[in-house]
Parts: sequence; structure tokens; C-alpha cells
Amino acid sequence: MINGINTSLSGLLAASTRASTAANNIANAFNTSKPTGGDTSTAALRTSRAYVPERTVNSSRKNGGVIATNVPINPASLSVYSPDNPVSNQQGFVNVPNVDLAVEFSELIKAKHAYKANAAVLRTLAETQETALDILK
Repeated sequence: MINGINTSLSGLLAASTRASTAANNIANAFNTSKPTGGDTSTAALRTSRAYVPERTVNSSRKNGGVIATNVPINPASLSVYSPDNPVSNQQGFVNVPNVDLAVEFSELIKAKHAYKANAAVLRTLAETQETALDILK
């Protein structure tokens, strides 16, 4: 029973990490850019640290359950032609985070289903324990 609870709780935490990471990627998909190349202007230096998107990777734990780890997406950014962007380089390119909204929304859907499944397991374990206690009465 305890192993089932620990496994489900680790699944809930992993789903929460997956959802949080995807939401963070979505929130930063468009509002962060940096110049490409060796641009050292004041505007370039202010924004020289572009957002690095991450992906959640799940690994099995030794005694059951899962561990969620965030790893950076490689490449972290893509060069996009945007000459009107205030931080574009002399050729008109900026680096934008390598975030695919379709992938991020599918990550949110996966997190939702994983959360529901693990919550259902916890609910079933609670019902099983309740039934076992009723039998002992």
C-alpha cells in the first residue's frame, strides 16, 4: 500500500513538473530574443541571455515511481529574420527560444492525463484501505 502511494505521489510530482516546464516554455516563447553574431551594442548586451527552453524527462526510481528532471533543449535558440526587432543584428537576425507551441501544448495534455491517472490510483488505494478496514470491523 505504501509503495503504491509513493509511486502515485512521485507520478503526481512528475506531472506537475512537466506542466510547469511546458507553461514556462510557452510564457517565454515570444518575449525573449538576443542578437546573433558578435553584436556588442548596449541593446545587445542587455538581452544577451536569451531564454533556454527545457524538456522534462522521466526516469524510473529503484523502488518504484518516477523522477522528473528538466534538461535544456538543444539547440536552445533559432535565428529568425526580424529586421524590425530592436535587438536584431546588422543582418536583421535575432535568436529566439527554440519553443514549438504544438509540442508544449501536447506536454500539457500529457501532464494532465498523468495527473488524472495518478490521482485515480490514490483514490483506488484509499477505497481499498477503507474496504479492508470495514472487513476487520
